[in-house]
Amino acid sequence: MKLISSALFSLMLVALSSAATIDVTMSKTQFAPTQDPVTGAGLGSGSGTLAPLGAMTWSDRGFLDSTGTAFNGTFTMTFANGTLFGNLGETIDRSGAPTAILIDQRMNVTGGTGAFLWYNGLITASGTINATTNVPALFSGAGTLNTTPEPASFLLAAPALAGLWLMRRKKAA
Repeated sequence: MKLISSALFSLMLVALSSAATIDVTMSKTQFAPTQDPVTGAGLGSGSGTLAPLGAMTWSDRGFLDSTGTAFNGTFTMTFANGTLFGNLGETIDRSGAPTAILIDQRMNVTGGTGAFLWYNGLITASGTINATTNVPALFSGAGTLNTTPEPASFLLAAPALAGLWLMRRKKAA
């Protein structure tokens, strides 16, 4: 009976280890993009913070659409204890002067490494760039990230399943 209780308790802990939601705010400086000479992709870089996760460096890679008003690609945020990565979409408003081009970013976080393993969520940001100079652009935004249960909680599943298997085997005997 003790074995059954332990197995069921362990399975319950795994099932109740829900994902956490983290509200984040972003502030970053993005440098003038460069172009990959082989593929023609736009390459962006920068640095900033994603609170409460910490300081990060930024890189992106993607392509402008034929109208020059949308940029689609991928991004990576690198922190001291891991990375976040995902898909990047930008809407570019060129209706104003070339010294004040508005950019809205949508970062769909699809995963991470290190401390951010299996993170996902959405971060939106906006900024203004000056197309006549190489002055870095300032972006700010916010979003929500979802974490997955702590990987150690998945380790509880093995003894729980072993206990249930033993319980079933004893009943069959």
